[in-house]
Amino acid sequence: MSSRYEGMSAKDADDLMVGIIGLLVSEAMDEARAMTQEEWDGRDESHPSHYFASAIFYTVQNRLTAAPR
Repeated sequence: MSSRYEGMSAKDADDLMVGIIGLLVSEAMDEARAMTQEEWDGRDESHPSHYFASAIFYTVQNRLTAAPR
């Protein structure tokens, strides 16, 4: 199995990691914007922060283990 970071310089891998995090945030914001007020009110308050923290953690971990330093 190859890594999405394979063959990249450390700077390019870092730039890709930042871009991936940006896409995750953008996707979550789009989802939130599409919600009705009723859906928003019924959502668990801790969900967004847990989602972002988990997504960023796993993206960074993947970068650290799969790309050049």
